[in-house]
Amino acid sequence: MKFHFRRPRRVRLSYRTLIWSAISSLTLLPILLCHDTSAANQETPPPAPSLTAPATEPQAPRIVFQELLHDFGTLEQGDQVNHLFKFTNQGSRDLRIESVKTSCGCTAAVVSSEVTAPGQEGMISATFDTSKFFGERVKTVSVHSNDPLQPVTTLTLQGVIAVEVTIEPIQLYLGRVRRGANTTHTIELLHDTNKPISITDATVTSPLIRLRSEDLEKNGKKGKKLFVTLRKDAPLGRVSTDITVTTTSQKHPTLSIPVFGHIEGDMLVQPPQVSFGVVRKGDTKQQDIRIKSRSSKPVHIVRTQSSTSTVIAEVATVKDGEEYSLTLKVNPEGTAGQIRGEVQVFTDHPAEKVLSIPVYGMLSEPGAEKK
Repeated sequence: MKFHFRRPRRVRLSYRTLIWSAISSLTLLPILLCHDTSAANQETPPPAPSLTAPATEPQAPRIVFQELLHDFGTLEQGDQVNHLFKFTNQGSRDLRIESVKTSCGCTAAVVSSEVTAPGQEGMISATFDTSKFFGERVKTVSVHSNDPLQPVTTLTLQGVIAVEVTIEPIQLYLGRVRRGANTTHTIELLHDTNKPISITDATVTSPLIRLRSEDLEKNGKKGKKLFVTLRKDAPLGRVSTDITVTTTSQKHPTLSIPVFGHIEGDMLVQPPQVSFGVVRKGDTKQQDIRIKSRSSKPVHIVRTQSSTSTVIAEVATVKDGEEYSLTLKVNPEGTAGQIRGEVQVFTDHPAEKVLSIPVYGMLSEPGAEKK
């Protein structure tokens, strides 16, 4: 018996089959790559919240007041307001009160220790004298401390000050009056008709002022109207006096009204006084003054004279008989120290022969102002 062996049959792949197999492999590769890298591209989960406590603030004092404003309500003029502002040091270091500053008419002071330990209390005493005030008033106290978050704390006193007799205006400014001018001003004094008060008299201390009064009723109140007249023959210069009013009030039997102004003549000096400030020795500083004549006749400057050797005066003519320029210079070689005196200007005016110009300042040694 004969056996016949067959060779294994070779599998022949056609060219088309090979091409499609290659294409299939290339198509599958990106899918595999995408699958492999997708895990790497996933978002990283956020970290767990930290349990560490935030850093504590640096140790420091802390000033905390129980109140920042005190309303004292309505008081009669002349009453005094006294109030204690209490505070606590809520910090962890000593609190130091460095200074206490107040507005006009008010005083304040530390009545406890200037150094307050942590957790301890302190007090600021504030006092307000109402004698010279009326109507709604607000006064402040500034407390300066070493609290780094609040170095300045403002405390406030507020309220209404009632008066039995109101004065309008409370002081009378006459202004700069030409000598010989007919100048009259008025002052009104009023009080509540329901109060048993009357104005009995009004007088003035200066002979330069003439005063008369008449009854006045206004806005449901009654009182007096004062007519204040400056005499035509009043001498040149400053006017300063007081009008004293007498009333039947038990709290304020007398009232004082300041009156002030300046009487000018034919010769007008601008500015009327000079301040040089601080001048270093060796430096030159000057101030210019204009002197004008309002006289109907020509007026000439004859000479000048300085009461201090530190100030030198020089005159120049702007318009002869009418206007002059006066230059005041600090002598750079003068003696160091305070400058205080006057420069006198002599004229041929029959009534205004001497014009006085006050001078002020300080002449210092080189480098002294830096010490």
